Amino acid sequence: MSSIIEYYSRGFQPESMFGFRLLISWTSGLVFLWMVGLAYLVLRANKNALENRFMAVLLVFEGIKATFLLTDAIPYESHWQWLWDYLLFFKIDMFFMAHLTTLLLYLCIPIYYKIERLSFMYDLRLQKHVWYLAPIVGALIWFSISMHPLFDLQQSAWLICTEAGATPYLQEWFGGIPSTGQTALDAIGTCPAYLNIHISQEPVGLWGIALLSPLVSIGALLLYRTSMKENLDGENPDFKSGLTSRSLYIGFLGKVCMNMIYFSVVILIIPILNGGPAGFVDASMWQWSENPTSITRLKYYIWTLGLLFVPLGMGFEALMFVHASLKDTVFGIDKTLRKTFSTAVFTGIGALLFITGSEAMENVLGFGMIGGVLIGVGLLAVRKPIIGVIDGISGQLIPSEYSEMEQKYLDAYIASMKDRIVTGEERRLLDMLAQSYDIDDERVSYIEQSYDASLGLSDAPSLGSSESDLITTNLDQLHVENQWTDDSGYTWRKMSDDSTQWWNGTEWITYDD
Repeated sequence: MSSIIEYYSRGFQPESMFGFRLLISWTSGLVFLWMVGLAYLVLRANKNALENRFMAVLLVFEGIKATFLLTDAIPYESHWQWLWDYLLFFKIDMFFMAHLTTLLLYLCIPIYYKIERLSFMYDLRLQKHVWYLAPIVGALIWFSISMHPLFDLQQSAWLICTEAGATPYLQEWFGGIPSTGQTALDAIGTCPAYLNIHISQEPVGLWGIALLSPLVSIGALLLYRTSMKENLDGENPDFKSGLTSRSLYIGFLGKVCMNMIYFSVVILIIPILNGGPAGFVDASMWQWSENPTSITRLKYYIWTLGLLFVPLGMGFEALMFVHASLKDTVFGIDKTLRKTFSTAVFTGIGALLFITGSEAMENVLGFGMIGGVLIGVGLLAVRKPIIGVIDGISGQLIPSEYSEMEQKYLDAYIASMKDRIVTGEERRLLDMLAQSYDIDDERVSYIEQSYDASLGLSDAPSLGSSESDLITTNLDQLHVENQWTDDSGYTWRKMSDDSTQWWNGTEWITYDD
């Protein structure tokens, strides 16, 4: 247990940027749980819909890709090698298996979302099987290539420093000492502190799969954009399907943009600062090298910051995919997702500014925490305008299912349904409101039924209330012959079977003489 405490204590030291890497690891875990939970909601909304099955499988495998960084939250040291003998399968094999599966699922988008030029793929027979065949094929492809030297992690070791001032040494894990081991020893020089770092070669094939994913994602992005344009343009636009495609398109666009930020760091920014390409082992050397310069710290900061965009992109993609899948089946899902988005973005901005401020002050004054605290206090001072801007962005990304006029009608209907009854007078006012807002009867029915379904009242009657109204209910085929309010404020009604009922504030009670 003390080893875990020491591991996290070191993880929150200035050399580790005040826990930034651990924060990213746990963010990855939360994103995975978020995506699995959303996949469950998508299935639960309509488990028989083939499109929902496809979406749920895609969300789960995108979530698995995010767990690559989650494993760093577990002590990645030689003392825990017995555990990593098993965890390495999830860190490497499951991660790249999920990459290959999602690549196949991207290519199958026209099977579930009709695109005119690829309409031959939009086939019910394919839809019935692709959602479960893609993971099977992805697993088969991975296990057929994983033993090839281009993809196999063949050599692995630990670089160990027992204490500050000691001489670092290498301890084999499996396959022998990798060639990068000696380079790492030279970079460390004299041990700056206790260290226990994993060192391995990084097969070019694994980087190839990782780099291929965003490129195929761009192709999938263009497919969703085409679907959206075809649904919204033309003589008979399908706005409902167009809104679905729009959410899918924005989700993919957000993920692609964040992935491109990460890969720009890997293949552009870091090579410029470093004078050549670099990998995870190099990042460890920047963190613990002897007498690190400001450029060395900057490279480590940028490298670590780039990692953050991978799980964030997947989380945003899941947010938009769920909006696309559930907006027609879960009432108020757009409001819930907008609130979730705003809260997550504000929290993320606060955490990122705290780390950035602390790192900047560490380089300037040698004591970084004060910078993070000052920025945190400043952020709280301007919280309201920032939240307002984020809310505006979330409103554009996740539009309401209802127009402004329809939302006003819905608000009026909700007020009328406070007691689960729409009286005759309230119905007349609602009809006048719908007419003034130019909302047709079909749309009114849809708005009201959607709200009723959210209350479990999909079959609930709409009751009249004037003394001369004769309104039919769905309860035992009775109808109200007369309804009135007495001097004490109690509401009564005479039913067609000669019974008398009074409203107790929750339900109708039959009055016995």
